[in-house]
Amino acid sequence: MSESMMKEPISRRTFLKLAVGTAAGAMLFHFPFQASAAEETAHRLEIKPISVKDLPDAIGSAKASPLVNGSYKDLLSLVNKIKDSSLRSAVLGIYNDPQPRFMANYTSSSAVTRTYNKLLEKGLVNPSKITAETLFPKVPANSQPTMTAPGSGYMSHHPYPGGLSTHVCSNMHITLGLCDTYTKVFGYDVDYDIALAGQALHDNQKPFVFQWQANGASLKEYTLAGQGAHHVFSIAESMTRGLPPEEVVAQACAHGAPSNPKEEAPVVGWIKAAGIIAGIDPVKYGALTKDGEGLPAPHKQEGYIVHLGDHDWVLTSPASGKSIAILKEIAASDYGITDEPTFNKFRNYVGSQVSFMYINHLSSFADGMKQINALVHQIILK
Repeated sequence: MSESMMKEPISRRTFLKLAVGTAAGAMLFHFPFQASAAEETAHRLEIKPISVKDLPDAIGSAKASPLVNGSYKDLLSLVNKIKDSSLRSAVLGIYNDPQPRFMANYTSSSAVTRTYNKLLEKGLVNPSKITAETLFPKVPANSQPTMTAPGSGYMSHHPYPGGLSTHVCSNMHITLGLCDTYTKVFGYDVDYDIALAGQALHDNQKPFVFQWQANGASLKEYTLAGQGAHHVFSIAESMTRGLPPEEVVAQACAHGAPSNPKEEAPVVGWIKAAGIIAGIDPVKYGALTKDGEGLPAPHKQEGYIVHLGDHDWVLTSPASGKSIAILKEIAASDYGITDEPTFNKFRNYVGSQVSFMYINHLSSFADGMKQINALVHQIILK
């Protein structure tokens, strides 16, 4: 690449794709960081500087982010690539209204206790980690918009407002790329519809599980069937809404590929737990074998592809932890922020505007801390 090409400004869309981890943004890794890089980045992302006293809450931070809005729009455009109109409509329906319909089964504490005991009987819940009282989060009067939810727990991958949008958008691009690879390299088509739907819905209950709290943190997630509860709840919601069994199985495989009987067992457990919660027999549904102990055979490849596509956490989890530590130093030294609620607003706003991925990327350069400091000061004014 010539020096003139390297200095040529990249487009906002290219940068957005980088920020959500897509290959189209890889060219930024070769972009030489100049003294004005922070201003250029803020300009490309159309970030409007804000003062500390005007920092919004978590939902407001996501809504104010061109990065989050662009990722969510891009994500929906990928969902619209699903050719089957009924499947596409069902996926979009969950995005437009993520309120958990399976919770209609739990209008009383006795109903929750019965389900908890069924899970306990099947060995799908660890009583030392979760109780009947902590099995479900409280259902809010108004569901959190999908676009504003974090990508995961508060110290995990994409844990900023709108992180779910950037996470799933990234995964959808990866999944689409994997499907294209099978066509281009091996000469056959996998089921794009099922792969894309499975990836799009694999975290559909994170808006429910990771509700933003008054102190700027998200709810703590409990473990269910050996996984974060959002995974089982997301499968239960897809079953409740009548998604095809092939999609349910592919979605369940996001957290584990059924490569052998030992690795298949947890996936079966997640579907069993989801069936209990949804009040639906997964065998009759077509998501498990007749004995209820296996996935329908022979296994379809779309589940493996969804699993591969859900691996951006390998980079983004450590990237988030390191970036949050850096922001905590800057917040204290440059803004005098030491209390947790104000820092949560601070990190939420910065993360939602540029992503912890980008901050972590900057930190790998010799002048990375200088670049990060300048960028933060472009985003939040003293």
